[in-house]
Amino acid sequence: MKKLGLLLLGIVFSVGAFSIGKDSLNAVTMVSYEQDAYDTEGRLALKNNTDENIYNVVYRIIYMDMSGTPLDYEDFSCEVDIAPGLTKKVNVPAYEQSRGYSYYQSEPGFDEEPQFKIKFELKGYNLDEEAYDAAENPVEGNDWMYGLIVLFFVLTALGLWIGMYVLVGVMARQRRRSAAVWVLLSLIATPLLMVFILLCIGKASNGSMGDAS
Repeated sequence: MKKLGLLLLGIVFSVGAFSIGKDSLNAVTMVSYEQDAYDTEGRLALKNNTDENIYNVVYRIIYMDMSGTPLDYEDFSCEVDIAPGLTKKVNVPAYEQSRGYSYYQSEPGFDEEPQFKIKFELKGYNLDEEAYDAAENPVEGNDWMYGLIVLFFVLTALGLWIGMYVLVGVMARQRRRSAAVWVLLSLIATPLLMVFILLCIGKASNGSMGDAS
């Protein structure tokens, strides 16, 4: 009996957790979407299915062809004031506007221009400022890391390039040739080419450092 009671209690908690998760996913739903051919923006109507005001929403729109095959998706976030049980329209960038795409329930363009369907997925709502900023700018928190990586590669490449000119000058002096002339030639051509030439011609026979030959 004790095991049966624990089993029933676990089922109750599981059902409750599932209901909470399901209600959370349905807290904001899409009522309608409009995008005529060549519209620069689509108009998305969002409904608040909760008993509290909703002040920000994070969601994903999946774009599909008329057979339901996914074509693309995009994540959006917006600050919006939706009272309980009511609907508010928000604007989103039009999908494939330059190609004349239109939503299948909106005004179509020419016969040959494609139409599409969408699927709305709620990602979150009423997020605190930090979480909303992270959702709105998902890579912003890592910008400094990307900047450091780019800076590292730029400085490394610059150091190697300058090092090649230094190498040309050193090789020229070791071969009793004018370092200035050979570095100048490297600026006109490339340091790699000058290194190759210096390796081939060897030391100057007359011991002079005043020319490049």
